[in-house]
Amino acid sequence: MTALTEKEAARLRERHPIHDLMSCGPAALEERARILLAKQAHGRTRLLIDSIINAAAADLPHLVDMPLAELLETADETLKWTMLAYLAARRYRSAQLEVSARCAAEAYLMVALHDTVRGRTLEKPDDIRLVTRAVNDAEWMLGHAVGWGALANGIDSKFRAGAVGVTQQPKELGLEVVAALWASVDSHAREIGYQEGYAAGYGLTTLHGAEVGKGSGRTGAASSPQEAPKIVVVPHVHLSRELRKESGVGDILGIALPLVPARELVEVRRDLLAAHPHAAAAIERMLGDLAEGRPVRLRPVLLVGPPGAGKSRLCRDVLDALGIPFAPVDAGTTMDQSLTGSPRRWRDAHPSVPLRLFAQHKVANPGILVDELEKAGRSSAGAIHDPLLSLLEPLSSRAWRDHFLDAELDASHVVWLCTANSTTGIPGPLLNRLRVLKVPLPSSAHVPALADRIRRDLVRERGLDLGMEPPLDVEELEALTVSFGLEGSLRDLRRYVEALLDARASLARRN
Repeated sequence: MTALTEKEAARLRERHPIHDLMSCGPAALEERARILLAKQAHGRTRLLIDSIINAAAADLPHLVDMPLAELLETADETLKWTMLAYLAARRYRSAQLEVSARCAAEAYLMVALHDTVRGRTLEKPDDIRLVTRAVNDAEWMLGHAVGWGALANGIDSKFRAGAVGVTQQPKELGLEVVAALWASVDSHAREIGYQEGYAAGYGLTTLHGAEVGKGSGRTGAASSPQEAPKIVVVPHVHLSRELRKESGVGDILGIALPLVPARELVEVRRDLLAAHPHAAAAIERMLGDLAEGRPVRLRPVLLVGPPGAGKSRLCRDVLDALGIPFAPVDAGTTMDQSLTGSPRRWRDAHPSVPLRLFAQHKVANPGILVDELEKAGRSSAGAIHDPLLSLLEPLSSRAWRDHFLDAELDASHVVWLCTANSTTGIPGPLLNRLRVLKVPLPSSAHVPALADRIRRDLVRERGLDLGMEPPLDVEELEALTVSFGLEGSLRDLRRYVEALLDARASLARRN
C-alpha cells in the first residue's frame, strides 16, 4: 500500500490565503476587509485600511496608492491579500496584476506538489483527496491568473461569446482561454511533448529544494543546450560612420541580441540566502519570477529598508548571480537626460543608459540598478521619475524612444532593481509599476553568516589569498555579535570585522 509521507501530506494541506479569497465576490471581499479592520489593534494600520476602502469605494484609485504601499510593508499574508483581492475586484489595475501573479505562482506550486507523487498508486482516501485537490486548485488558480491578467490589460466581456460579467468572474475568462488553447492541440501530441519536456529537464525543477519530475538538477543526464532566444532591440537607423564608431551602437543596429537565460537557480538561491539571510523573503519573491533555462525576466522591484540593510549589495549580488550585466544609476544625482540620452544635434550628445548597455554587452536583457529612488530631484533637465514611468510599463517599454537615435527601442526585457529607504517622495504612478519588497536590518542571529561574507570581501579587497586568512573563530564571532547588538547596520558590522582583521594583522606582526 502506497501512502503519502507526513511531509508530503502537510505540503498538500497548506493553502495560501488567495485560494479562499478567489471564491469571494466583491461584496464578500469588502466584508472581509472590514472584519480585518475591526480586528486591528494598531491605530495606524486601521487608518490605512479605512483610507484604502473609502478611496476604492469612491472610485478614486489615485488615493489608494500611498496608503496601500505603506500597508503592504507591514501587513501579514492574510491582510495583504485580502486588501489586494478587494482592490482587484474594484478594478484597481496594480492589484489585479498582483493577484494574477500570485495565482500563477499558486498554480505552479500545486502542479509541483502533484508531480511529487507522479506514478505512485495511492490507496488511502485522504491521500487521493489531497492530490486531487492539488490538481483542481492548479486549474482554478491558472484560470484566475489568466483572467485577472486579461482584465488588468483591458480585456472586457464584449470579447467573449455570450458576454457575461467578467469582472465578477475572471476565472471563467481564464479557463476559456486555457481550454481553447488545449483544445487546439492533439491530445497524443500533447502527451508526447509533456514526456519529452520532462526527459529533457524542462519540467518543474524544485519545490523548496526538493527535486520533482525526472529531469531536474544541474548535473542530470545532459540534454542538449538550447540556443538562447534572440530579439532585435535596436532598429536600423541611419548614422554616419563617425557616429557609429563614436557611440558604439553601430554593430547592434538591426541585429538580434540574445536574452541571458536563468541557470543553476538552485545554487543561485542557496548562495544568495547564505550571503543575505536577513533578506530571505525578498530573495524568494524575486527568484520566484524565474524558470530554469528560460530568459531572465524580473518584474521591476523596489527594495525598501533602513540605511545599512544591504539593499544595494543584494541587488548587485542578484544580478551578478544571474549573469546579468548592469549599470548603476544614482537617482539623487541623475536627471532625465542622463537616463534617456540626448539628441545628436547637441554638442555633448550621448546614448541612453539602456542603449549603452545593449551596445556594450550585446544582450537584450541587461540590468539597471537605481539607488535611492526616493531622493530623486527635479531640475530644468527633468527628473528620473519621468522616463521611468514609460520604461517600467510593459507596453510602452517595447517601443521606447531613445533621444540619441531618435528611434524606438525594445527595452521591455531590461531588468530593473531599485532601492529606497522609504516610499515617501516616490510618486504613486511610479510605485504602481514597482513590486515593493521590504529588506529589514539584520539581527544578531545573522551575524555569523554576514561577518564571514564581509571577511571574504575585505580579504579580496586587500589583495590577499583567502586561504591565508582563517575563518572567524567562535570567540571572534561572539565578540562581533555582542558589539552588533540585537539589530544593526551592515556598515557597522563591516567596521567591526575590519577592526578585527586589523587586530589580527597587528598581532601577527608583533609575533
